Amino acid sequence: MRSLICTLIVMCLLVIAGVVSRGANDDGPATIEKIMDTLHKGKKSANAVIKTALKSQSPDWATVQKESRTYSKFAADLPKNDPPKGDPAAFKKLAKAFAANAKALSDAAEKEDLAAANAAFRKIGGSCKSCHDAHKED
Repeated sequence: MRSLICTLIVMCLLVIAGVVSRGANDDGPATIEKIMDTLHKGKKSANAVIKTALKSQSPDWATVQKESRTYSKFAADLPKNDPPKGDPAAFKKLAKAFAANAKALSDAAEKEDLAAANAAFRKIGGSCKSCHDAHKED
């Protein structure tokens, strides 16, 4: 009986520790590094998966919808960050446009509108260089 009580106490402490640590990670917006890594790093990134899917005349909409929701979620956190360099107001303007284009991509994916999805994806891709030139550390 004593070992059962000890085991239950340990399990409760582990559950509490897990809840507390998970909550601490979810409090603030994703960092710029986390956003860029999640959206653009590797062949399985949201950007890579969406780019490949949208090349088809009949993409796997379930995949495009899932990845574009991820894209939109992380892009919405970008304006909540401070830029590593450059004018913060200019960064916020570019970041908000990036988030709006990601939302447009997600909305188009939900409607299964290939033309609108491609247009939004092109706008997202076209915004990288100007933001990186002005705000990304070398």
